[in-house]
Amino acid sequence: MGYNCFELPKYGYVISEEIGYKVKNIFKDINEQKDLENGLKFLRELGYDGVILPLMFNIGILVKQLNEIFKNFGLVIAGLSTDHYNTHLNYSFTSSNPVIRGRTLDVTMSGLSVARELSAPLVIGKIIGKSVREEKSEVWLQASLKILDKRAKDFGVKILIEPFNSYETSFLNDISETYNLIKRLSLENTGILVNSYHMNIEELRIEDAIEYSREKIWHVKFSDTRRMPLGYGHIDFNRIVRVLKKIGYDGWYTVECLPFPSIEDAARNSLNYLRQTIFS
Repeated sequence: MGYNCFELPKYGYVISEEIGYKVKNIFKDINEQKDLENGLKFLRELGYDGVILPLMFNIGILVKQLNEIFKNFGLVIAGLSTDHYNTHLNYSFTSSNPVIRGRTLDVTMSGLSVARELSAPLVIGKIIGKSVREEKSEVWLQASLKILDKRAKDFGVKILIEPFNSYETSFLNDISETYNLIKRLSLENTGILVNSYHMNIEELRIEDAIEYSREKIWHVKFSDTRRMPLGYGHIDFNRIVRVLKKIGYDGWYTVECLPFPSIEDAARNSLNYLRQTIFS
């Protein structure tokens, strides 16, 4: 069954230096706002409803400014990504270095404060880490997730765990494992962000994993093979969307892709493809 006029999906786009959508100075300050504003204006005109922003450096002191900018463009901050702390600073919940683990917990706890001010969920993915998987690293990860979930509950915000493929992290590589951990630890304010790129690598059968974890799937991120724009690879998005409709999913559909053949084309073509898939 397709969406009716009362159940319109929400479309998001990931703003990230790593994948090519460069937003000048977003990591340090936004005194020069033109690049950010031009990007948001373009995305809004295409029909996107919100974006996922990187949580990095001084974003905490820019909350009022960011809220004003997004309000002006009629867009929502659909999530705050912590990936850059791992990519740029090698932070990790499972590092063998206790100083790094402490810093990782500190920045994510601070991130929850920012998430509360921006009314956005905090996304935890690559920052989980690629340490050797052993009992003590599992304990460190679980302890951090329990602390964060309690703080998230106190703040009234959500945490989204994004399962990453095993080439990038050593823990929580598939949806079912992530769901089982959330349930085992009784994490009330923590859900799952599923990502087609990682699912395509790790899941034996995507439909079964989504159905099994249905109650905790709170956000969906789409990119095609090799993180290409939607429709440029071989991922069967129709199959994924069908099972999402089956479980009654009504959250975000967020695009994260390489800027091919250009940033503008990637954003435009992916959204058009996504709309056709959802409403077919």
